[in-house]
Amino acid sequence: MALTQKELDTYEYKLKKRGFRRDDVLMHTCPDCEAKAVLTYLMAGRHGGRDIRLCLECGRARSWRSGAGLEERVEDPDFDLVTFLR
Repeated sequence: MALTQKELDTYEYKLKKRGFRRDDVLMHTCPDCEAKAVLTYLMAGRHGGRDIRLCLECGRARSWRSGAGLEERVEDPDFDLVTFLR
């Protein structure tokens, strides 16, 4: 299920509103559908942060959390982007 431009615009607006920014302008390879269509968003602060990777081709979103100091990232296995952005 490829994301529509309207869905992507909505997600990006809501992510930006929560303090996320695009990590880089390059598209990365999706581990699920193997398309080079993954956007990376990042939010980092003094008390930790979160990385979100969103595949534009299959629609899968994955997220990693990090604690203070940003040394260790832990994947959030039950992450749901729609629920997160409500």
